[in-house]
Amino acid sequence: MIEISPRAICAARELLNLTQQQLADASGVTTGTISHLESGATKPQAATVRRIVRELAKRGIEFTNGTGIGIRLDYKKAAAYTASQSEQPPVDGVD
Repeated sequence: MIEISPRAICAARELLNLTQQQLADASGVTTGTISHLESGATKPQAATVRRIVRELAKRGIEFTNGTGIGIRLDYKKAAAYTASQSEQPPVDGVD
């Protein structure tokens, strides 16, 4: 697994226009975990980073580690994720 910087996580979240709360809920971690990770206040466990990165990647984020560290948004993956979410049946029978 490539090293993911706190700034890259924050940039990826912002590129997707997600709040820390939304990313935390989707990743199954607390908002505090996202906040501490992005600020660099703590070094999270590898499993926590994997959960967050997996959630960002589902939404089309690609982390790179070639000649520089960065992120990019794959618009095709992002559109497919958005489409798959709109096809989900209502939760608890609520429209």
